[in-house]
Amino acid sequence: MSLLPRSAEEFSSAEYWEKFFKKRADKAFEWYGDYNRLCGVLHKYIKVHDQVLVVGCGNSELSEQLYDVGYKHLTNIDISETVVSHMNQRNAERRPGLTFQQVDATQTPYEDASYQAALDKGTLDAMASEEEGILARSMLTEVGRVLSVGGRYVCVTLAQESVIRLAVEVDSVSCQK
Repeated sequence: MSLLPRSAEEFSSAEYWEKFFKKRADKAFEWYGDYNRLCGVLHKYIKVHDQVLVVGCGNSELSEQLYDVGYKHLTNIDISETVVSHMNQRNAERRPGLTFQQVDATQTPYEDASYQAALDKGTLDAMASEEEGILARSMLTEVGRVLSVGGRYVCVTLAQESVIRLAVEVDSVSCQK
């Protein structure tokens, strides 16, 4: 399997990510930049005491680096059982409070308004690659549900027009409720 999918729509497929992480094994993959590149923005919008939902964490080192500088309330989720298992093993001894859960970002088990921030580094882009954007809309709606009033959705994205349009559309609908 090539690391690149045959079509952009594969980025929204759980099967693609399972194969991707089985092939990558323990090699971290940083989509769109690492902690050093992003820390200024992250520290501005995500506070150390915040309950943070990390959506589509993959095997990025970002959560580990945030944990190491004091962010102890991170809930890391990913659709891939392989990557979640690997990340829990990788952090069990050194970062016992840092856990990873296999959760579908479109249907999380978390209570309404239970997070002050959600961090997304490439997940919206991956889900928006599905032709009709149904998964992306579902994920954005779910993130909105679990964020508290005044909560922040920090999204690292390529900001393609179609992705921005989806985000604005979902936000507009949720504001009308």
